[in-house]
Amino acid sequence: MYKTLLLASAAGLAVTAAANAQSSQEEDPTWRQDTVIVTGSQSSYSADTAGVARTSTPLSDIPQSIQVITPTLLKEQELSTLSEALLNVSGVVPSQPSEIVLANPVVRGFEAEIYVDGLIGYGDTAVVDPASLVTVERIEVAKGPTSVLFGGGTGAPVGGLINVVTKTPQADAFTRVGLRAGSFEALAPNVDINVPIGGRAGFRLPAEYVSSDDFIDEVEIERLTLAPSLGFAASDQTNLLFRLGYNRVEQLEYAGLPSEVADLPGVDPFQFTGATDAPKTEIENLTLHGTVEHRFSDAVTGTLQLRRFENSFREFATSPFFAFFPITGTAAPIIKGQLPVDTLEWTADASLTAELQTGTISHTILTGITWDDTNYDGATGFDFTPIGVYDYVAQAPDLTFGETPALANFLESDYKTLAFYAQNQMSFGERLHVLIGGRYSQYELVELEGGQGTDDTFDRFDPRLGATLEVADGVSLFAGWATGSRLSLFFASTDGSPPELETSESVEAGLKFDARQFGLSGTVAAFQITRENVPTPDPATFITSIQTGEQESMGVELDLVWEPSSEWSILLSTAFTDSEVTGDTTIPVGDAIPRVAGQSGRLAARYRFDGALDGFGLGTGLTWSSEAEITLPNSFQSDDYAVFDLQASYEWDRYRIGLNIQNVTDEEYFLPYQYFAQAVVRPGTPRSAFVTLSADF
Repeated sequence: MYKTLLLASAAGLAVTAAANAQSSQEEDPTWRQDTVIVTGSQSSYSADTAGVARTSTPLSDIPQSIQVITPTLLKEQELSTLSEALLNVSGVVPSQPSEIVLANPVVRGFEAEIYVDGLIGYGDTAVVDPASLVTVERIEVAKGPTSVLFGGGTGAPVGGLINVVTKTPQADAFTRVGLRAGSFEALAPNVDINVPIGGRAGFRLPAEYVSSDDFIDEVEIERLTLAPSLGFAASDQTNLLFRLGYNRVEQLEYAGLPSEVADLPGVDPFQFTGATDAPKTEIENLTLHGTVEHRFSDAVTGTLQLRRFENSFREFATSPFFAFFPITGTAAPIIKGQLPVDTLEWTADASLTAELQTGTISHTILTGITWDDTNYDGATGFDFTPIGVYDYVAQAPDLTFGETPALANFLESDYKTLAFYAQNQMSFGERLHVLIGGRYSQYELVELEGGQGTDDTFDRFDPRLGATLEVADGVSLFAGWATGSRLSLFFASTDGSPPELETSESVEAGLKFDARQFGLSGTVAAFQITRENVPTPDPATFITSIQTGEQESMGVELDLVWEPSSEWSILLSTAFTDSEVTGDTTIPVGDAIPRVAGQSGRLAARYRFDGALDGFGLGTGLTWSSEAEITLPNSFQSDDYAVFDLQASYEWDRYRIGLNIQNVTDEEYFLPYQYFAQAVVRPGTPRSAFVTLSADF
């Protein structure tokens, strides 16, 4: 993997050295001249379209809540991780950076898949979380089932999805050098090199290296991210784009703080609770992604995408195991373990988009086929003889990891997906838009080693219906309904039963705003999602799951951006969510879904000065959440909290300096932490400050 990485980097630097790079304060949309997706103006928090819609249909005409975190918002809030960025979207609970091999982000009450550039990176793990936002152009969040248009890995997403769009070549040459530094000894140099080649091609290389401490004692973090891309216009009708994505993360794994001792006197919330000499958990991703787009006519365009995704992670743990060794007083025995996993995935998606007219009705028709072949090869190794007893008040004694436990419980599985999809977005005049679509999927699961020896094929058809009606200029009513399906990942039942398809049904309705004359855009939506056959960690058996019952989430969400002038951007997102178990044989009916707060939101504002103070910008934000359950069955809740942040920046000539202060009032609170489905929490980020510097050449 390192050889591929070095060759790609060397090629990029060679091209850069041969080019005559010019500085560019603002980037053109793309090196291509026929851009399909335009996310908004250079200084806006709102977006007109999104790649996750798979067509150029305006978001205001699509009967689904889709939110876009624009490049301007990413820059002006001085964001550095996907977790930070997702706080700007209602109903989303981000995965914390230290739990990225353990839990996905949550959208509307349920875990959601992370896609990169429109294709899935495996299935149900957040290891594809980008280690840095330096390589990211924008982030798109599609809420509710999106099974009709997306799939791969173990099938199609049954809830929302998060699409991370990486940076690609631009029209103008530039070299941007930056540095981020601040609290916890954080130091992150980065570079973004863009080189047009001969007028019909372009090369781009954004990259960042991060070295920092965590605010959890003893934890050190290293991250490396590279995303070189090469674009080429083979003809006026054909464009090719090749992306290579690489990231590597190393950090000492933190097992969380037991909820029952977290608030006791004398407990340091930032203490590391395991063996400090344990090997670091390592995550490594390598993605090769090729896209060919050909315009057959003014009305018909074809797109072919092919991706090879390779993931390797080595997880090393020192953790309490409450099912065997409950806490006594303020102390708990600590066990050790390892979890190595290698995943190789091939994905292909071929589609045709046609814009047609039949009488007074205009159609945007999308048809396609998805094929995915994923091999998962993993094992676990746990030593259930404690390495010692950790006292959370005395913080003693020091624990030693010792020899790595031998591997057992090997599991190798092949997941295959073959799906056909079709969608017709119809416009009846300028105000009524109707969407109808469906996806036929064939899923195959073969357990080559371990598991229940499953060798089964599943067939499923998932439909989608929706409509929007513009009732006044810039104001539309919308409603949508869809179902979803997928295989269950990491399923290892205790009774030997084979898995069933996990399914969902979703309905949403509300208002969409695109009143640019008032600077107002966004969505207000009420929703309900019901999921069946949900895999749930078995509370009685370590690292196994049961697939029973039904879970439901319903609520109301608001995502609004108000930009009354070019100086102001104001964002308000808030969600009221009620998610619970509605039918089960093991977990009590009525228990709330973990990590999902009943009420949460964010209010952020940005002011850009002009005149004598031109170049200055000030921003502030308030993020809040009510308490949330930590486990199923319910046992403990996290804290409610409200934290403030401040940003400031100044741009002049070719230079920029930015400041980000998080948790200004140093609020102390605990967040749910997903660690082997145990009742543990992690403290929220304490007050911290970071400075970013950049220069264009």
